[in-house]
Amino acid sequence: MSGRLSFMIAKRFPLLFGVTEAIGQGFAGIRAYKLRAGLTILGVVMGIMTVTGMSSIVAGLNASMASQIEALGSSVIFIRPQAPGEHLTGEEGRRRKGLSLDEVAKLSALPLVKAFSPLELLRIDTIKYGAQKIQDTTVIGTSQDYETVHDHFVARGRFLNAGDVERGSSVVVLGGDVADALFPFLEPVDKEITLDGRRFRVVGVLERKGKFLGQSRDNFLLIPLGSFQKKDARFNFMVADIKPISPARLDDTVEQVREGLRRARKIRYLDKDTFAVFTQDTFVDLYRQLTGGIYLVMIAISSIGLVVGGVGVMNIMLVSVTERTREIGVRKALGARKRDILWQFLTEAMTLTGAGGLLGIAIGGLAATLINTFSPFPAVLQPTWIAVAFFTSLGVGLGFGLWPAWKAASLDPIEALRYE
Repeated sequence: MSGRLSFMIAKRFPLLFGVTEAIGQGFAGIRAYKLRAGLTILGVVMGIMTVTGMSSIVAGLNASMASQIEALGSSVIFIRPQAPGEHLTGEEGRRRKGLSLDEVAKLSALPLVKAFSPLELLRIDTIKYGAQKIQDTTVIGTSQDYETVHDHFVARGRFLNAGDVERGSSVVVLGGDVADALFPFLEPVDKEITLDGRRFRVVGVLERKGKFLGQSRDNFLLIPLGSFQKKDARFNFMVADIKPISPARLDDTVEQVREGLRRARKIRYLDKDTFAVFTQDTFVDLYRQLTGGIYLVMIAISSIGLVVGGVGVMNIMLVSVTERTREIGVRKALGARKRDILWQFLTEAMTLTGAGGLLGIAIGGLAATLINTFSPFPAVLQPTWIAVAFFTSLGVGLGFGLWPAWKAASLDPIEALRYE
């Protein structure tokens, strides 16, 4: 019954039957010569495993980086002496400087600026509450616009207000890590802490933001701008973060801020900026450059494995052609065309490498899952890269199986039938 069914299928769908038969013969060869087939496709397995595993790790890191950048606040513009990844000469570095109070006032009044958050980075050695003491904590002098620019709001208490900034009040808002360290068993709001001996009253505790590039975003505290040191324009040094009136006007705001700061500093038309204005896209582009290098390494490693696997497949297929010379002669005598023999052996080669590709995808996927579960590195399986890996494995079989398949298809049927 099964023989009759096979005959009917072969008669009605000859191409499908031929492909199915060739795939079956490929798997039969794998079952019959497990060790030989395993060693043959080992290079393919290693190459595909590398593609699957490393692409998953890179994709996980990209997703994590994107979420961390988004946590900085949506559509934020940064003013710094130097942009991330920017390389300056010694002379250019000396010309770069932060913002003055006068520049802050001019830039905050620009039409496209919705909120302007100056940041005064202060050097504080010791922060204390009673017997609790912490060091290596970032202390920032800023304005009430900080929470609007960074979308960073208080979990308890209140944030800094305009009156605090105008009066230079001795009040402080704590990050989550600082609050936990100074007040492990107490409510921090309305308590007094000291910053290098100067008293500040806690008015709020910020909601937690997690980490950015491995660094905690909760290990800092905010005080009103100018409340710790005198507002002296000669010695003031600040940077700033800005939110535009609309995300759609982000680029226009960047250009307006840049032109406004050039005018404030009286920079001539042909002279370079003595500052850097950039957005979150700068961090994304810099990170993509780094991960681009990882992809190149991944492709190089996987290519070596795939070439080794391809050579092994070519070798085993040449052996198979020699072992099955009489079979080829019989098939040709029964009417098999040259292209039928060609596609038969190509399909068998692709079956070998395809099986290796599936095994490599399974091992790479398992490795990515374990890394994501038990290590600090995130890993996300990418369907696109899985498809690329599988079709690449089939391509290796097609490319390296072409010569053995052509050799089999070119055999003279009479000579093949005489082969012992």
